[in-house]
Amino acid sequence: MHSRSLVRFVMLLVCLWFITACAHTGSRKDPTAIITTEAFNFFNGEYENTPLMRKHPPTSVAVAPFLKADPSAWSIDLDDEDPASIVRKGMYNHVSSLPFKDLEIYETDLRLKNAGLDTPEKVNELLQTDPKKLKSILGVDALVTGDITHFDRLFAGIFSQIAVGCEVRMWDLSSGKLLWRAKNVSRATAGGVSLTPIGLAMSAVASLWNLREEAMLEQNDNLFREIVSSIALPESVLASRQPIPRIDLFTCMNADHPFTAGQSVAFRLIGDPGAKAYVDLESFQSGIELSPVSAAVKAALWDDILEEIKNQYVETGHELTPELVAAIEKELGNREIYEGTYVVDPDRQAYGLMPKGYLVSTAGTQATRLDAVHLVDIDSKPPEIPAGLAASPLNGKIELTWTRSDEPDITSYEIWTSATPKSGFVLLGKEESNRYMLQDMANFDPVYVKVRGMDRAGNEGAFTQAVKGVALPHPELYSFTQPGPVLGGTVTGSILLRAAKGPFVVEKDMVVGPGGNVYAEPGTTILFRPDTGLTVNKGGLFLYGRADKPVILGPETPSAPSGSYTGVVMHDVPAGVLTHVRITRAATGLKLVRSSPSISHTEITGSSQAGIDLGDGAGPEMTGCFVHDNQGMGGILIAGEGVAPKIHGNIFENNTPFQVQSFVPVQIDLRNNFWGSPEPSPDLFLGEGLLIEPVLPERP
Repeated sequence: MHSRSLVRFVMLLVCLWFITACAHTGSRKDPTAIITTEAFNFFNGEYENTPLMRKHPPTSVAVAPFLKADPSAWSIDLDDEDPASIVRKGMYNHVSSLPFKDLEIYETDLRLKNAGLDTPEKVNELLQTDPKKLKSILGVDALVTGDITHFDRLFAGIFSQIAVGCEVRMWDLSSGKLLWRAKNVSRATAGGVSLTPIGLAMSAVASLWNLREEAMLEQNDNLFREIVSSIALPESVLASRQPIPRIDLFTCMNADHPFTAGQSVAFRLIGDPGAKAYVDLESFQSGIELSPVSAAVKAALWDDILEEIKNQYVETGHELTPELVAAIEKELGNREIYEGTYVVDPDRQAYGLMPKGYLVSTAGTQATRLDAVHLVDIDSKPPEIPAGLAASPLNGKIELTWTRSDEPDITSYEIWTSATPKSGFVLLGKEESNRYMLQDMANFDPVYVKVRGMDRAGNEGAFTQAVKGVALPHPELYSFTQPGPVLGGTVTGSILLRAAKGPFVVEKDMVVGPGGNVYAEPGTTILFRPDTGLTVNKGGLFLYGRADKPVILGPETPSAPSGSYTGVVMHDVPAGVLTHVRITRAATGLKLVRSSPSISHTEITGSSQAGIDLGDGAGPEMTGCFVHDNQGMGGILIAGEGVAPKIHGNIFENNTPFQVQSFVPVQIDLRNNFWGSPEPSPDLFLGEGLLIEPVLPERP
């Protein structure tokens, strides 16, 4: 169609709109029916008012949840909102303007839920089988049910057709009989030109205020304006009924995030001037006053609306005529913009609140409008303190657990740690569940942990009391027997040597037998009286020192000569740990037979017979150790069958007469160690099959 022809067509429709706005209302199908509003003149759908409706109209009504008429009833969703909910609210918007006592939607849903009617199917089933029970549950005379037939947008190039359709019924709950029914589909072309001045204006407002999907909501509103207009009411009721004010648009302006304490929820309503406007947020907050904007703000907004309409016409290749501009200005001159805010108080919480706008005329009549899309989330209530925080030790890890909160808005928990119990806490991580693993922790090093909850609104809960956590090589280590300072005899169970209880003195040979295990924490000192020693025979030895707190083994008296105690002997020990251990002035620092301990950062010095003696089946893994100033047989003596050590990255210095003596015919891998110099003398090594090179050029 040519652009000028389209403009003439639009103007013709505008003129028709002005003419029909003053037309007399009445029934086109039944002369005895008194129809409620002028919109009936444009109603082209099906409708029926039963004799029961004419004789005994209800005084109170509720709107039940709506259903899909069939699986293809809609093909799109409006953001994450259920189309059935949106269409239902559109019906309620117009039912609430009739002379019925209407039950608020949130109250309807609450009563149905409390009665176990949590689906539309259950409600409809009870309506058919026991309507009186439904009447008792809801406390109303009639119930409106609905089946959605259309909720679609069909695209064709830059234009799209919007369709919203529904079949609704009103039931008498005393008898279960039908009072009224109607069926219709409202369609419009989006991307084209609106056919009424106020429609053009509201379309521009929706664009300026970034009200997404407003075209779909407008068709939803138009649908039920026409459908509800077909409800027949007694003439006496209509005769005394004062005109209700008109609401053209109502919305929450900033419901894109949960609101916390001190934040403002903003509302705007466009409708008839000279009225009082306010907003309810269901039962959470009522009577939020809206006031007319200043004349300057209103004038500026009207200018913006006209400019937006002109832009829309230009984008579609049309021209906005002076006549249409005048018609739009006239409509805007008959409208008022009301706005107001609700400032959130502390410690309040509610999600999914549906705003309901009211416009009350000077005569006392009121119009209402629900904002079906912009549901309001209020959350100024911080999460509760997590309960039951506990820290369980693991090897190099600490497992944190706490009681999961039943607060539905909790999104995560923050884990804060510090080396001290009172201060210095920093955020370590976040966790959605009630379990968190502290990784890469140094065993025996305490850490203090606090946890707090975070909700979807960003509220921070209070911290728990700090709990102490310690990573341990054995989770039950601190439950083992903790002997006093005097040691000796056979060990058949697991014991823990605590540094604070030392120094420990071995008065007689200490033998760790089968089933026995000796653990020592960092900083432990074990002193041996003459001719005593530590023998591990089919038991376990776990000495956990630290660089700044080594586990020390030495003679009881500083003046005792080297070799005054036998040292450490391990027989048939498949595993063991010596880390950051200092063994000084023993006869043999460490003797291994059929044992393969892990030895790291350990110093063996001043031995009188040998630093390390590797007997049958010895297979230690040594790294970062310092073996020096040992005499007798020197640093390492290898004299057993089946020896398979892994000795790399260590320092061997000043061991006499040899760094290594080997009396076995197999090759021994001793590469990548430091032997006192970058080019050690071959005279320091005795035996065949010693693989020394490459050597480390400097001390590691």
